[in-house]
Amino acid sequence: MDAREVIRILNDKGEVSLDTWKVISVKENDDGTADILYRNRQVGSDEDPVYLWIYANVVEEDWDVRVLERITFKRDDLLWLLRQIFPKVKVYKGLAK
Repeated sequence: MDAREVIRILNDKGEVSLDTWKVISVKENDDGTADILYRNRQVGSDEDPVYLWIYANVVEEDWDVRVLERITFKRDDLLWLLRQIFPKVKVYKGLAK
């Protein structure tokens, strides 16, 4: 199934409204899943955006997409997580070095 079709199905099912969320990236995995990254159009700003990551199961036989996991986060949340996972990595102004 093509990435545009996955996005359309999620929108039609009411899982993710394309009026609220803009698709930034779609990564289709070999195991029949997809990682989709969205950015909120209404909340946040260019300097401090709000993101939504969805991990979904793409079911070709049923022509369906099922959300397995969803996480809403901001850039600071991601930096905090990176510091916890890689404590020796120094983060300067949002960039790991």
